[in-house]
Amino acid sequence: MHRALDRNLWLQANTWVFGAAPLLAAGAFQFTALKYRCFDKCRAPLSFVMQYWHRGTGDGQALLLGAHHGAFCVGCCWALMLLMFAVGTGNIGWMLVLAAVMAIEKKSPWGRKISAPLGVTLLAWGALIVFNHAWSWQA
Repeated sequence: MHRALDRNLWLQANTWVFGAAPLLAAGAFQFTALKYRCFDKCRAPLSFVMQYWHRGTGDGQALLLGAHHGAFCVGCCWALMLLMFAVGTGNIGWMLVLAAVMAIEKKSPWGRKISAPLGVTLLAWGALIVFNHAWSWQA
């Protein structure tokens, strides 16, 4: 990211993009079918193991099963993880808040109900940054 910023004058002049883009991406991803497909597999590891375990006892099968399950878990949360990286470099408190939100979304019985409000909040926050930039650019 630092190299991209160093080589691109437009990005140097428009650093607000690094705030708005992860928020908008994470907010939009909250509404995708891919998130919910991955979310359902990640949320119930026991049913995942029962579905994909093939009666083997080898460590290789366990490793592949873990990698397969891990791919679903990253698939449902990659956008929030990207956002954690973006805000975590500036504020550890926001990183902890996002980690708590991800944990609640995955583990609590009502966690899936916060996905849409979270998506709306992230989209609104990203849009606010874009509109703030557009407003100050015209002034």
